Amino acid sequence: MRCAGCGAALDMARPRAAGSDLHGVLVMIQLGDRGNEQRRLAGLVLAGAALLAACLPILQFLDAKQYERFVGAALIQSTLYAIAVWLVVSRRRWDRNALWIILAVAVCARAIAVFAPDTLSTDIYRYVWDGRVQAAGINPYRYVPADPAVAFLRDDDLYPHINRGNYAPTIYPPVAQIIFFLASRFQETAMAIKVAMVGFEVATIGAILALLRRDGLPPERVLIYAWHPLPIWEFAGAGHIDAAAIAFLCLALLAAMRERPVAAGAALALATLVKPFALVIAPALWKKWDWRLPAAFAVVGLACYAPYLGVGWRVFGFLGGYGGEEGYFEGGGFFITELLRHLGVAIPAGAFSGVIVLVILAGLGAFVALRARHEPVEAWTPLLLATSFLVLLSPHYTWYFAWVLPLLCRKLYLPLLYLTLACFILYLPEIKDWADYFKAGLWLYSGFAILALGYALMRIPQLTARRTA
Repeated sequence: MRCAGCGAALDMARPRAAGSDLHGVLVMIQLGDRGNEQRRLAGLVLAGAALLAACLPILQFLDAKQYERFVGAALIQSTLYAIAVWLVVSRRRWDRNALWIILAVAVCARAIAVFAPDTLSTDIYRYVWDGRVQAAGINPYRYVPADPAVAFLRDDDLYPHINRGNYAPTIYPPVAQIIFFLASRFQETAMAIKVAMVGFEVATIGAILALLRRDGLPPERVLIYAWHPLPIWEFAGAGHIDAAAIAFLCLALLAAMRERPVAAGAALALATLVKPFALVIAPALWKKWDWRLPAAFAVVGLACYAPYLGVGWRVFGFLGGYGGEEGYFEGGGFFITELLRHLGVAIPAGAFSGVIVLVILAGLGAFVALRARHEPVEAWTPLLLATSFLVLLSPHYTWYFAWVLPLLCRKLYLPLLYLTLACFILYLPEIKDWADYFKAGLWLYSGFAILALGYALMRIPQLTARRTA
């Protein structure tokens, strides 16, 4: 016989026991999640530490002009970076400390790279020279550095290192010239330019974070730009002005996403007048039949050119000569043209290849600009335009690949990411010194084609499932 009171007590105790068990399970799950989060953070810290450690031998290789070793070390650093990218994109939510770790590593990497010797490129000396010329009240498009009219500005530290100094006027557009002038007023040194470019990178990272927030994507994806070896060595290390163009380009993209066409047009004009490649994604920013963006672009562009128009058509500087030097006017500067010629296809010399490339890019631009869209700036449209531009023009210098990185933060496309990492092979001596860009193109664009084909094949089942659904 069971005591009624005891039975009641037992019945009351059972729910408590069940509740206690459930609470214990939840605690164990939370502890497990916390442990996994700590392991992921530890992996991120380890990847960041390895990436920073790889910076030190790279400095030594650059100082000794050992370009083969530099390329090897840069590719190792790129592998570490790729692991970090996988860690970030494979998880939707991160501990709030992850973003601070990413930003801290980015800052430390650039703090190391600014002390890199100027062996990758001599462009930075032209930047300082153009700033010095303007400070003397002279239009930078008027004289080549070797002209006797500017002999009083020469010195032994700067002038001997200026590339094309005896025959080429400056190639850089007006906004770039304004930046050269302002940066060189602090100090007429390469370090002043590098610090200015890092400042533009801060603006770029801030704009990327804002873009990711609007897309509803994890802010940790900023690592795709912030840890990439290209900005580290080409902007903080070599001081290339492309950092400023990328910053203005990101601001234009952000303004377009916020449906502020006047601000978008103004920022796009500033980006284009630093480096013209920014104009490539204009169709993705333009809202069909809204003329405020192009009007703002035109007004800002004319305002920036106005102070330099005293030299007439020479305001475009060495732009035409540069296209000829790089083989674009003859056609050989385009990798696809050279590939077809190696395969025995008769491609006419002259402007034929350039015209075909422009027609293709114009067609893609018209498609993007005139199609119906579901949001102000879709992630894939600027990426399509930028990828097409890079593949068709096949740039000959590594820093020309860096401007697509903010677009990859919004939508990761592995074939394009491969191009931005593999382009370090352009510094190999047989390519850098002998100008064997065809050999580099085989590595770069065959790899891109294989990855793009694999990506397309993987997408077919997904597209089929969507259509049947």
